[in-house]
Amino acid sequence: MDSLAYIVPWVLGSVGVGIVAGYYLSRTAPHRSEGEQAAERERQATLGVLTEILGSIQRMTSQVEDHTTEIQQAAHHVGNLRTSGEMETIKQALMGHIGTLLASNQRLTKDLTYSRYKMEEQAGQIDDARREARTDPLTAVANRKALDEKLHLFLADWERERRPFAMVLIDLDHFKRINDSHGHQAGDHVLAEVGRWLRQWTREGDFVGRYGGDEFVVLCAQAELAVAVELAETIRRQTVDQAIRLALGGEQVSISFSTGVAVSRPGDTVASLLARADQALYKSKRLGRNQVQAEEPAEQEEHALAVAAAG
Repeated sequence: MDSLAYIVPWVLGSVGVGIVAGYYLSRTAPHRSEGEQAAERERQATLGVLTEILGSIQRMTSQVEDHTTEIQQAAHHVGNLRTSGEMETIKQALMGHIGTLLASNQRLTKDLTYSRYKMEEQAGQIDDARREARTDPLTAVANRKALDEKLHLFLADWERERRPFAMVLIDLDHFKRINDSHGHQAGDHVLAEVGRWLRQWTREGDFVGRYGGDEFVVLCAQAELAVAVELAETIRRQTVDQAIRLALGGEQVSISFSTGVAVSRPGDTVASLLARADQALYKSKRLGRNQVQAEEPAEQEEHALAVAAAG
């Protein structure tokens, strides 16, 4: 009877594991949502639940394996008992129950392993969908939504840690001519190439996004204005060099960037930082395009405002 007292808790434990696994598995059923924001919240929540479940399944699998080992030890102990008569009958019945329990644990282990693999697959699919929802399909850089989110994160980090970052606003020179001369498909090809170049030429930790149309943004992490200007100038030169080998319909095309650079300042908002980068960009265009212009230093802006107010 001592052996029965030893085995029963593992029976109850196995049943409990089955119940818990069923409960968690039932929570993975997909739910319909309305609107892009609701869909994104659903993806994030589901991915979080799947991550939680994967950890739980891993722990349960380990526990079941430990229980199986202990039950096998108990079976060995019971099998070595010397019995006769009625006790032999009880012993054989107990060994039968132990065998059934071991088989059940083995099936449970296989089910948990299969569930883990399926959930890892689902988590990967959700992560791919989330990444796809934040990627511009033409240029393979971040889309406007992802860019806005990242910019808010950079600003929050700047306000909290005072780690400066810079915005490089890039506009293709005379892009309309490419569309008019070679067609929109050729223009799309150029934009796709530009996206590939920017991903290749920026630093690790920088963030590249498509602002809209033929405009791109590079957020330079932990960079002063001079560092960002140097990076922008490197991108500009490499674009001109790379464009020499780019032909559309057998005809050589000229591709260059006009670029404006601004760095984070105390009290900045998304709008204020964009405005300064945009002013620098248009200065680049006014001065002949195919160049990099930086924002005016803060003290010069304050002086110009004071002069304008006085005049």
